[in-house]
Amino acid sequence: MKGIYPNEYLKNPNINKPIEKIWDDIDAYTGEFFEDETQYHWTIDFIIPIPPLYYEGKFTKGVLFTQAASYILKLFPKLKNLFFVGAYTMWSNYSWCDNADFYLTCYQNKKREEYYKNKYPQKKNIIFIPLQDADFTNEYIIAPTWNTPKFFDVLCVSSPNPFKNLPILGTALKIYNNKYQKALRCALILGQKDIKRRQDGTIDYSILHTDQRKELDNFFNQVSSFKKQIEVVPFVNHHKELPKFYTASKCCVLTSLIEGKNRSLNEAQSCNTPIIAFKDHNKWARGEHPIFYENSGELVQQYTPEALADTIHKVINNPQDYAPRKNYLKYNGRKNFINILINNIPYFKENIPEYIDGKIHENLWVDLAMQYNYQLSFHDFLYGKNPLIQHVKGIDDISKLVNFFYKRFNIN
Repeated sequence: MKGIYPNEYLKNPNINKPIEKIWDDIDAYTGEFFEDETQYHWTIDFIIPIPPLYYEGKFTKGVLFTQAASYILKLFPKLKNLFFVGAYTMWSNYSWCDNADFYLTCYQNKKREEYYKNKYPQKKNIIFIPLQDADFTNEYIIAPTWNTPKFFDVLCVSSPNPFKNLPILGTALKIYNNKYQKALRCALILGQKDIKRRQDGTIDYSILHTDQRKELDNFFNQVSSFKKQIEVVPFVNHHKELPKFYTASKCCVLTSLIEGKNRSLNEAQSCNTPIIAFKDHNKWARGEHPIFYENSGELVQQYTPEALADTIHKVINNPQDYAPRKNYLKYNGRKNFINILINNIPYFKENIPEYIDGKIHENLWVDLAMQYNYQLSFHDFLYGKNPLIQHVKGIDDISKLVNFFYKRFNIN
């Protein structure tokens, strides 16, 4: 992760600059990992939504994406013989990688793309695809859990980093308590393994960075009069446990103004939990691209804690108005992800037999080739039945997987 961190954007939705300057500021920082950032090498993701295929004398490349594309391509210069290599970043900037085949850009923003490619003409042939790794959510694993009552009024899945703006949620809960004469029951999942729970149930977050501690101090100060209503979960050990929290919640709240594409928004919708976000969330990067589709939740129209409190009140008291999972499955989930991805790369239309836009997951040649090469149906591969050949993390496991594909397809 490198560059000039855009601190002025974290808590201010009204930046008085030309939009082109704002785009430049966003792109001046990246959430990617690089060769010299050895402290992050263990956490590099390497995700393959479709692998290389060979069947009945025909070969097609696979597709992979990673948040360390520059480093990965330096380590494995022959990787493009087998894959279209995509770069993504855990921020709303465009990738800094010069030699990726495509960028996952989070959102479709044609004006921003045009400006960027005019500014960086050496990147004009890179394909921009409006997805991010958060969109690769497995909608069958991240799904409503059976017979789960709505125990929490509000769920927030958020790190304590300053850009997440957790204190505004604390203030909104306090305002709600005073305005509506009810202390909301809130679950806060922090995703921090270093946070410890004491025997009395309180949490010890003294090991965190100063700025993270300040954010949590501020949040807990706001909710001190009803702290027993706040359940803090330092870390959920297994991803499959998350749906229980989403399903048990009446709404899921996101308080950030700028970041990458937020994973909890995908996960909450997939678990049929309405989402709440500020209408200004990532607005400079998004342009007209929506945060969510149809009646999946509500946008907070003003960046104030009272507006957030009022929006929470609206959502939790009108559950019949929302159909998050139904809408999510129309536009998102892995089937939609792979079709959007493949439809944007012309190679596949030209090389996959009987290719039909939006139907890659139904293509017979692909399914037969998957079974021949990997002893899996394409559906089973896409949904992670063998994660060792689809999604690995860290340079050691990435090297093993790359060597597996090199050996299988005789890359020396």
